[in-house]
This record gives sequence, structure tokens and C-alpha cells, in this order.
Amino acid sequence: MKSNKNNKSNIECKIIPIGGGLLRLGETISIDKFVIQESGKKHPKILFVPTASKDLPAYSTAFRRVYEKLGGQVKILRLLGKRKLSQISLEKLTTSADIIYVGGGDYDVLLSIWKKHKIIPLIQSAYQQGTILTGLSAGCAVWYEYLIDSDKNKKPRLKKGLGILRGAVIPHYKSDNPFPSEIRKAKHLVTAVEDRCALIYINEKLKGSIPATKQKSFTIRPPYAKKRQITLYFYKHH
Repeated sequence: MKSNKNNKSNIECKIIPIGGGLLRLGETISIDKFVIQESGKKHPKILFVPTASKDLPAYSTAFRRVYEKLGGQVKILRLLGKRKLSQISLEKLTTSADIIYVGGGDYDVLLSIWKKHKIIPLIQSAYQQGTILTGLSAGCAVWYEYLIDSDKNKKPRLKKGLGILRGAVIPHYKSDNPFPSEIRKAKHLVTAVEDRCALIYINEKLKGSIPATKQKSFTIRPPYAKKRQITLYFYKHH
């Protein structure tokens, strides 16, 4: 629940990264319900950020349909249009949100546009004041120190994230995902999240996984020979 901004010690800062899945087909609906529930409000204010999809209108429409049906009050933050929002407008949008959901798509586009619009400090500030951060695919990866980008047609690469969460993440995880050599050298903790599976962090501590059905997530530590399944996060269904 979003707390009084003057009472920082009691604020629970939550991040809910989602490995992947098609929101418009309802593949993540149980996770979407969980995100709403974690806000502690029946009608939370949700800011959807579709930057990674290059502000694809169909994606925003699908998101609005799903989350308004769950009781959310949805606003869309479009950063690629001709009309540039002022820093004051951006700050109002981010700080007033109970939930900021970052959509999937092209990770490089997401990060470059965010830097251009100076939105990263605003999102970090909202998080510190109790706004839940969540997102799918690129919107899962951005919260970590690093993303392991393992596109099948290319050599696996290590890309920088915002660094709120420790280590490197692999969204859309499959057991045959290769690791880039930089990971082995730096000995980063790796978190691997399958499609249709989410994790919850409270004050940057991993509390458990939330699968849509039987999906899994893992932590993989140096020397990366074994992976440990992340335990389920038990919560009350309403």
C-alpha cells in the first residue's frame, strides 16, 4: 500500500517483474490480479508505459481493457509522440500512480527514450514513495543491474538496467539459455524467469514467485552449474 510520503521508514517498496506472456490473451491474468491486490486499493491508479513497443496503440488498448476490468484507473504515458511532456507533467504522472507497469518490446528503445526524457529519476523517486513497479519482458528486465539478452540469432549480451534489483535477469527463460562470458567473469547472481511467471521483491528482497499456472523461476549463482527454484509466494486471494 502506498504510504504517507513523510513516513519513509514504514514504506514497503515493491517490484513485481513478469518474465513474459501475452497480456491481451489473458496469459498473465492471475498475475495482473495479484499486481492490483498488492496495491491495497480496489481502484488503484495505474500508469502504463509502452515505450519498448514504440507506444504501439493496440498494446495500450489491450492493457487498458484488462486493467480497467480489474478495477484499475489507467493512464498511458506515451513518450514517442510529437508532443513532449514537461518534467512537471511527467513528475505528476509518476508520483500520483499507485502502480507503474512497463510494457514489453525493444529494450534498447526503452532505455534510450527514458534517458532522453529524464524519466528514470522520476520512476525511482515514485518507487521510494511506495509506487509499485512492475512490467513484462523488457519491463521485467529494466529493474535489475543487468539483462542477459539471449536472442536466438545473436550471441548472448549483457545490457545495463536501472540497478534497483541486484544481479542479472533472464526474462522468457528456457533451460537452454546461454550465458555471456562477462557474467562468468563478474560472478553476478542470475535470476531466470519463465513466461507467465512473476516475482515479488519487497524493499529489494526477493520474497517468492507467482506463477500463472505451473511456471517456474530460478536463481543461478556462480559457478552457474546448478539452479535453485524460487519458492512460491503465498498470499491471500480476494
